[in-house]
Amino acid sequence: MSETFKPKKIAILGGGMASLTTAYELTSQPGWESLYEITIYQTGWRLGGKCATGRNLKPQTPNCEPDYRIEEHGLHIFFGFYENAFRLLKECYDELGGNGPFQTIEDAFKPHSLIVLEEYINRNWITVPFNFPTNSLVPWKGGGISSLWEHIRTTLKVIIQTYTEINNYDKSYSSLSSAASLAKQIELGKEITEFLLDSSLLHFPSQLIELFLQAPSFWGGWFKDINQYVGNILQDLDLTSEKVFLNLAHNLAQSLPNNTKTHRREHHQLILKLIDRFQKHLNCQIESKIAQNPNIFWRLTLIDLALANIRGLFADEVINFRSLNSLDEYNYIDWLRKHGAKESSVKSAFIRVLYDLVYAFPEGNINKPQLAAGVAIRILTTILFRYNGAIMWKMQSGMADVVITPLYEVLKRRGVKFKFFHTVKQLHLDKDQQSITSITLARQVNLKNPEQEYQPLITVKDIRCWPNEPLYDQIVDEESQKLQEKQINLESHWTPWPNVDQITLTKGNDFDIVLLGISIAALPFICSELLHAKKNPAHQKWINMLSQVKTVTTQGGQIWLKPALSQLGWQKSSPVLGAYVEPLDVYADMSEVLPRENWPCEHYPYNLAYFTGVIADPGIPPQTEYDFPAQAQKEVEQQAINFLNNHIGHLWPDATHPKNPRGLNWDLLVDIQNRQGVERFKAQYWRINIDPSERYVLSVPGSTKFRLKTDESGFDNLYLIGDWINNGYNSGCVEATVMSAMQATRAILKNCFDIKYTTEIIGERDSWF
Repeated sequence: MSETFKPKKIAILGGGMASLTTAYELTSQPGWESLYEITIYQTGWRLGGKCATGRNLKPQTPNCEPDYRIEEHGLHIFFGFYENAFRLLKECYDELGGNGPFQTIEDAFKPHSLIVLEEYINRNWITVPFNFPTNSLVPWKGGGISSLWEHIRTTLKVIIQTYTEINNYDKSYSSLSSAASLAKQIELGKEITEFLLDSSLLHFPSQLIELFLQAPSFWGGWFKDINQYVGNILQDLDLTSEKVFLNLAHNLAQSLPNNTKTHRREHHQLILKLIDRFQKHLNCQIESKIAQNPNIFWRLTLIDLALANIRGLFADEVINFRSLNSLDEYNYIDWLRKHGAKESSVKSAFIRVLYDLVYAFPEGNINKPQLAAGVAIRILTTILFRYNGAIMWKMQSGMADVVITPLYEVLKRRGVKFKFFHTVKQLHLDKDQQSITSITLARQVNLKNPEQEYQPLITVKDIRCWPNEPLYDQIVDEESQKLQEKQINLESHWTPWPNVDQITLTKGNDFDIVLLGISIAALPFICSELLHAKKNPAHQKWINMLSQVKTVTTQGGQIWLKPALSQLGWQKSSPVLGAYVEPLDVYADMSEVLPRENWPCEHYPYNLAYFTGVIADPGIPPQTEYDFPAQAQKEVEQQAINFLNNHIGHLWPDATHPKNPRGLNWDLLVDIQNRQGVERFKAQYWRINIDPSERYVLSVPGSTKFRLKTDESGFDNLYLIGDWINNGYNSGCVEATVMSAMQATRAILKNCFDIKYTTEIIGERDSWF
């Protein structure tokens, strides 16, 4: 490298997970200090974006300390397949030496296995628990990856096990009379003979057939006496149940190699024939019993959906000819219907919980769920088949405490600069519309010591964490006083606060490379020049992306209760629960974080419940509608009260009021001010995520092709990062966000410094074999 080389300046706009991860990956390269300088610009007083946490600083009464309760943007739990995110955090903890009681990643995250679904059958809610088995892996090391073909074989095995359970639950079904049993055996024998005599079977070499049927061994390359061989096979098969077709399909799938490129269409067609034979018998003999037994209902539903998924992957030739992205034009529930799923199945808890998980309700309309089919299948396969250790891992404090703080402190140590209270107003182009030439920012406040960076962290029980409001003692007194008197929210898109200064960053002086880490719903307000850059062919791609990649408003709530979980009437272990009453369809017990808060003994809560869901989308009104946040907050709180008044009894039967067995006994809520009745709700925490940058990014059908990759901005010094870009996972989650940041690092190192990025990005391409 030339001795006159000056380090390039990288400006990262936004302080969310994508921005912090990119800064981390860039500063993890050997000798990075001689290559570039990094500055992160962030609105307000804290980092994290949609992962931000706030600690309550205000005492509930004049004579007590703050409770320092954890206030989240929503419910955050890591899945066991988050290998990229966990690897990043493991390295941070190792380098930093921990954060208070969390000395290692093992301290900060604990495995969680119980997932509960709620199914509405015969006008009653039925609780369906799934306690997922653990394995010996850990997500920060990984190793749980398997191919899509292995997923299909595993699914067939699960279907066989589930069907066996159905028979065990319905004894009358499995106890046929001798005459009926004989008739059934004859019928099944005829069908299997027909299948074995099908000419398409001759596409298989005899060794392969022998393997998948597990029939007696024989010599010779091809069948010489097919009728005799069929007779031998029939003697070895159990013809008392249509499960025989599933066993044959599973054995055939087992016999085929992992590399699906070597499969022939005839292989998959035979498996499909067997599946269809089984489905025909299943529909005829069990459908009439669905309403009689909930255990049969959910098992039959699971089988029906699993078979529709397999059928669709074969029929649409995704297994070995096309990518999952090719299915993203379909809404997942429509795709399932197309491939034979019953209407009751596509409306079941198994599908509702998937849509709930990714808030897949454009405009907050719970009656019109929309989720791209390819993304849906990718989510299901990674969550269910690729988890390491446990299906979920719970943080043992607020998300920002255990995720954002370590990242921030490592980056500070490494020399990354942070500019808090800096709001991006506009990106400007050069005259040829090919490059970002300047950036306009608004500085929100004056610091008492402008020569030093704002220090954002506080310490609560030895944990370095983030307050829910600015640390006013670092802001000049006059501004600090006004901010508090007027209760100004500096993070709000609708703040009436007049910015103290406008700053212009210029290319060559303040930056050479720009990383756009602000979420997509905010981009129309700061990227108008990019959208109108008609000299640049990318301008239409920007217009398409911003119009087709949708976002939605979400809500998150937390309530602190006096009784422990078992005293509320919940009879199982700590749950994560989904597919309940819309729109507050997801509930999780998060009591494990209570020791990280600062409650007085006489008001100590023994249970902490989190709820989340969408809400009817109010849109993004003009920034001058300063009353909009308060109005939206009032509405979401009223909806929360209605939910607790009408739907909590099913979850917590011992937490209800004697006069209302469906509703919460408000006296059970912790309230240091000791208000009465529903007024105690005011002591809880509920929020609506309406700001453009915190709206949840959806994966609606038809939108994937409009997502831009990190280096496809069309502007030579602008890179895109976030869960809204085409990062390979294309769903709103931390793992997708981290992947996008790793991709940006790879592109910057290659394009700007001719350096190879050597870290593997797990999951950026679908694993076929």
